[in-house]
Amino acid sequence: MSSDELFKGQAKRAWNRILAVSLSILIAIILILSWFWVQRSTLLLLENKKQFLQVYTENLQTTIFSPIEKAALRVQMLLRVHEQGDQNLDLEQELFDLRLTSSSLDRSWIVSSSGTVFYAPNVNKTVTERNPWWEAYMTEEKIGMLKLLGSRGFSSFGFEVAEAFRDDLNLSTLLPVAFWYRTEDGGIAFAFLEFNLTSLLIQHMNSYQVGFGEDLTPIEVIVYDREGIALESSRNIPLQVKPMLQYHQDSQVLESIDLSNGMVFAREDSYVSMFSRNTPLGLTFSTRIPWRKIVDQSRKNYVFILVLAGLISIVFIVVMIAFNKMYRNLRRYEAMQAQSRFEVLQARMNPHFLFNTLDSLVSIVELGNKKQSLEALRALSYILHFDLRERRNEIPLLSELRYIRNYVHLQEIRYKDWVHFDLDIQESVPEDIRILKYCVQPLVENCFVHGVYLRQKPISISVVMLCDVQGLCVRVHDDGPGCSTEVFADLQEKLGRTTSSFSEQALHVRGKHIGLLNIHQRILYAYGEGYGLYLVAEQEGFTVEVRLPFVYRSEYEEENRKDVQVL
Repeated sequence: MSSDELFKGQAKRAWNRILAVSLSILIAIILILSWFWVQRSTLLLLENKKQFLQVYTENLQTTIFSPIEKAALRVQMLLRVHEQGDQNLDLEQELFDLRLTSSSLDRSWIVSSSGTVFYAPNVNKTVTERNPWWEAYMTEEKIGMLKLLGSRGFSSFGFEVAEAFRDDLNLSTLLPVAFWYRTEDGGIAFAFLEFNLTSLLIQHMNSYQVGFGEDLTPIEVIVYDREGIALESSRNIPLQVKPMLQYHQDSQVLESIDLSNGMVFAREDSYVSMFSRNTPLGLTFSTRIPWRKIVDQSRKNYVFILVLAGLISIVFIVVMIAFNKMYRNLRRYEAMQAQSRFEVLQARMNPHFLFNTLDSLVSIVELGNKKQSLEALRALSYILHFDLRERRNEIPLLSELRYIRNYVHLQEIRYKDWVHFDLDIQESVPEDIRILKYCVQPLVENCFVHGVYLRQKPISISVVMLCDVQGLCVRVHDDGPGCSTEVFADLQEKLGRTTSSFSEQALHVRGKHIGLLNIHQRILYAYGEGYGLYLVAEQEGFTVEVRLPFVYRSEYEEENRKDVQVL
């Protein structure tokens, strides 16, 4: 291995290490930035949920307290009108109408100051009389206390929330509210209403979903009494026949927070919660979202970033592998080009060819044929100039034709009447196309090497260029001795096995027909499958076709067109 190749190999390995380190640093930076981004995203989501819970809790209080407030105003009016002696007032019908206007009101009845009880049509008298909370209100102690408050100048109308309880079927939580009215003569009239807290909670959730379009699935609502005992929870919706769930953990939380200033936001291990107390009703509302819902959303973003980083890494690795493969193929192609150039130069510059050409020039000069000697010198000068100075892989078709003409011209001087050369370019062939350098001239040279040298009579060599649907077709034919059937089959098999993927062994093949294989492989690599050399079976002589695509000149070559004129 030469020092130049060793240096290039070390430089390539260093470049690969730099790319690998750069990829590692890039992935590390992406992961670190994504972690910070996830943390910030979590905080933003937490703040967003906090604001959402605050609005949601405010609406929850309004939804629950509003129907109770409306019913209180209606009952106050009914008690006042009835105690003032309005004979046209049908209390039972009024209570029934009140039930129709308030879907959350389960049962209602009124006890006048005279002790008469008026039940709404939907109220079962027997069941109502067994209510412990009603019996407690009807005791002499309770009535006496209310009369005492009235005599001391307190408001003539008020209400008190009793202890909530589950209904007979254990499906809903009922919130009893007792309204009382003190008459001018000191009598007390009562109105007892039982509100369905479960129904109020359902109404709130349904109205909120319709009004705001939010998905309330992860939100849990809990209503507590003054003692911190859970009265109702959204976990009981839809209704199920089971005991009311108890939330002792949240009861402990209620003891540790101060609700004197309104709403309080609390973050626990499992939930983020918003607490709010309704003083008139003596209820505490808690709306909470599982902490994992927020974390899961951030984790999904983090997983997405990880997957994206992984895909970037895979793409980067695939690109590196493809780049290395392309680099190796390019190096092999360059080596093949260099070898091809060396072989062509060796063929042009070997002493045998040069001495024969110079001997022919000496003979022409001795004969005094100045014109022919000048033409021969120009042809030799062009060949040497082309071999030494032309660096492009693709050259204009006119340059290749000029090279062939000059080469054949020198051979005609040497062999005189022993060679007849014919170049036929059909009109369908564009003049501005390009072809791969040294893909036609070596085939013409083979005609001289394997045809003229081995034959004892004149030989005809023809080059025909035409265009078809596949591209440019160049057919090189000589009527020399050709080759045997075995050699033809062996050569055709080798051309068929050759692909556009180079191997190291292909650069070191030595033997017969290496020139044809070299040209075929160069064309395959440059243009892909479907192009290259194809042998044509003939009864006499040897014919090979070159298949090339249409490749047109660049603007640079158009400006330098004068350099490729045909002699």
